[in-house]
Amino acid sequence: MIVLLELAWVFLKIGLFCWGGGIVIIPLVENEVVWKYGWLTQREFIDSVTLGQISPGPIIISATFIGYKAYGIFGAVIATISVVLPSFILICLATKAIKKFKDNRYLAGFFHGARAAVIGMIFEAAFSIGRTSLINAKMAFIAMISLVVLVKYKVNPIWVLMVVVVIGIISPM
Repeated sequence: MIVLLELAWVFLKIGLFCWGGGIVIIPLVENEVVWKYGWLTQREFIDSVTLGQISPGPIIISATFIGYKAYGIFGAVIATISVVLPSFILICLATKAIKKFKDNRYLAGFFHGARAAVIGMIFEAAFSIGRTSLINAKMAFIAMISLVVLVKYKVNPIWVLMVVVVIGIISPM
């Protein structure tokens, strides 16, 4: 029962501070579920993020997986509800206020600052995943080629993922 309360608390916090999309919360989730509570190993966590990225609703799937691993079906339900609830409530409350104060310089300043923070959080998420996943030169090479193909040639990420999956099947890392 304590684990259910901890799951609710962890994912309420994550849901409350998830600005800029799901990817930016990866370091926060990792800190809570791997280092603080030990519900998953670092490898399991990266696997859950990977699974989430190839499934609909990536971060929600990760929260559900983590909750399930920590406390079965009840943990999955609690973690999922807890990660969604704060954002849902805040968006409902904030929509009218944002429309009303859209020209307010303080609100505009908040959004500019939040965007800058989100960029830093995305880089930290990439560093965190890379630190665990880039275990050899082949993995680092594939990551660099993927980045070049995505940024320079604007290839659809789905194609990049499919090619890398095939490479992984043919030549395991």
